[in-house]
Amino acid sequence: MNIKSLLLGSAAALVAVSGARAADAIIVAEPEPVEYVRVCDAFGTGYFYIPGTETCLRISGYVRFDVFGGELFENTSATGDGTYNINTRFTLRTSTASETELGTLRTYTETRFNYGDTDTVAGYDNDTAIQLKFAWIQLGGLRVGKDESFFSTWTGYAGAVINDTPLGGYGPFDTNLISYTYNGGAFRAGIALEQGVTDTVVTATGVRAGWGIDDYMPHVVVGLGTTFGMVDLSAVAAWDSRDDLAGVNYGGWAGKIRADVAFNDAFSVFAMLMYGENSSGYTTWRNGASTDDTFGVTGGFSYAFSEKASLNTQIDWVDGNAGNDDEWALTANVAYELVPGLVITPEVQYIDFGNGVDGFGGGVRVQRSF
Repeated sequence: MNIKSLLLGSAAALVAVSGARAADAIIVAEPEPVEYVRVCDAFGTGYFYIPGTETCLRISGYVRFDVFGGELFENTSATGDGTYNINTRFTLRTSTASETELGTLRTYTETRFNYGDTDTVAGYDNDTAIQLKFAWIQLGGLRVGKDESFFSTWTGYAGAVINDTPLGGYGPFDTNLISYTYNGGAFRAGIALEQGVTDTVVTATGVRAGWGIDDYMPHVVVGLGTTFGMVDLSAVAAWDSRDDLAGVNYGGWAGKIRADVAFNDAFSVFAMLMYGENSSGYTTWRNGASTDDTFGVTGGFSYAFSEKASLNTQIDWVDGNAGNDDEWALTANVAYELVPGLVITPEVQYIDFGNGVDGFGGGVRVQRSF
């Protein structure tokens, strides 16, 4: 057999094999069904159905940059000189909702990642702090989990300013709680059992002990509210369940009444009257410890003078004691939406602490929400 015969034989064999394979049936796998993400508009903008479930999910958050200075906000460098106070925050929020035979089942979480500067003995350090701000479950009107105090949320926060707690604030915040809210349209009511926190809080007006429980008895907060026309009224009262400890008087009552008036879509005002026993951890606005109680007032207005910009103001006052004059603060800002989702807010603040000390400060916030 010569080489030519060998090559021809090999080629014939390859053609035969190829033809046999080509004759075999070609099996094509059926495509898997694809379930596309469906929009869920029953609970508001941004929700979508989790594939394969009837639960709706919304993911949102913001990235924020704050830079503030002046006597009220500045940090101290290693050389002892004043410098800017800067913080960058990323906040991630998740919301879920679904309808059940017992009402709407909801969850909400908010985690904050801060990279900011903290004063130390040798100056200031930049560090990342992670905070679980919210993590609660709600079925109908019943809510359990990590939240902010019902005493603060029921009447709402103060004005639409950045630094809205210049004289100690309008109540505590972080706590585990069990709460129930009834909403009957124009009338609403609620109650909460709270744990509080035991951390010592250092503020511009002094050191305040925490407000955590000291036995199995929780703190109790109740609230009432109503809306008629352009007026919304709300009231809340809190009982701090702690007992005296080592001769220190803990526990007591605190309460607030608030009125909001929306004259139109552009202009609204609010006023909040606050009273509390200084022994209560809910009286965060207390002015010293030489008296039994402290009365305070917070108020302000917001005016949208264009589609992109609004002016927000807040004034705070608490009565004086221990020979000091009354404390008061004035805060104002302009929130300007540069482009949709991006808001720039310059703000200024002045505080008179009533003891011959006052201060001025200001800064700017840049926030991208999504």
